[in-house]
Amino acid sequence: MRILITGGAGFVGSQLGVHLARLGHEVLLLDNMRYGHVDNLIHEGRPYGRFIGRDVRDAGIARFFDGVDAVVHLAGIAALPDCQKDPVEAYDVNVGGTANVLECARRAGVRRFIFSSTSAIYENTTSERQREDDPVQPDLVYSMTKHAAEQLCTAAARNYGLDIITCRFFNLYGPHQDFLRTSPPFTSYVARELALGRKPVLFNDSPAARRDYVYIDDLLALLVRMLESPSTYHGNIFNVGSGTAYSVPEIFGVLQQVAGSDVTPEYQDPEQYWNAHPALFEGPMSLSRARIRKEVFKSSCADTTLTTTTFGWNPTVPLAEGLARVYAYSAARLRCS
Repeated sequence: MRILITGGAGFVGSQLGVHLARLGHEVLLLDNMRYGHVDNLIHEGRPYGRFIGRDVRDAGIARFFDGVDAVVHLAGIAALPDCQKDPVEAYDVNVGGTANVLECARRAGVRRFIFSSTSAIYENTTSERQREDDPVQPDLVYSMTKHAAEQLCTAAARNYGLDIITCRFFNLYGPHQDFLRTSPPFTSYVARELALGRKPVLFNDSPAARRDYVYIDDLLALLVRMLESPSTYHGNIFNVGSGTAYSVPEIFGVLQQVAGSDVTPEYQDPEQYWNAHPALFEGPMSLSRARIRKEVFKSSCADTTLTTTTFGWNPTVPLAEGLARVYAYSAARLRCS
């Protein structure tokens, strides 16, 4: 197949691109490089796909969809505080960009469209395990943009007959995540700090606040099954998680053991978690500190019954094994830098 991946120079997009290229597919990687990395476009010393340096909001990208069999739409602004401090841009990219990519796919007659949504949509859902048919009422900007984009996908499937799968990703982790950026993903951040012998600064010491983590290789296996499925989908939503949740102290403990480290974390006030984004607290009406605390202590765990029964998929990489790979990658990169 010819497969176009938006956000193709990011963590998931690049890992998916390499995997699909190994399977013999033609890969197109569309990315404006705001969050992407040039290193992600090279595998074993050479490019593995065709790079398209464009923005998903650009109407001119339509020509790149000609002859494309499937689109995996991963591009977007994912950092919660970035979305919160600039909601206009967040909606423009995450919703407007999705609308543009959907329209390009429709006009080109793309056979399969996979949209990456998020478990953050369940942020105010009270069920112990989140199901796709749970009522949702997101109220942070990031999750609201993703919910609006989901509705665009559902409407495109209903009104135009586009074959669309929506994936609600829970917490993805694995090697190749950008652990050097200012606010890296949690597991990669802890691995980096332990590899450097530094004390990680954490904000959640509760054993009761637990989240679902799914390893990148398990995600890639599922996406391939979705791309190759002969069935037709109508904007159907599928949870993508491991079905098992872990607390911050548990994950730190596993990484500490993997690293053979006696470094302990420094736990700080969860209400100060987004202090690196002062714009959120400027003016007469600032972001509620209580809302930040609620986000820090949020629990999430996927009910994956629908995904498992539909695609015959189950995650296979245990947390300890996945975290060991994350630590090994981080330590090796730091030694080379």
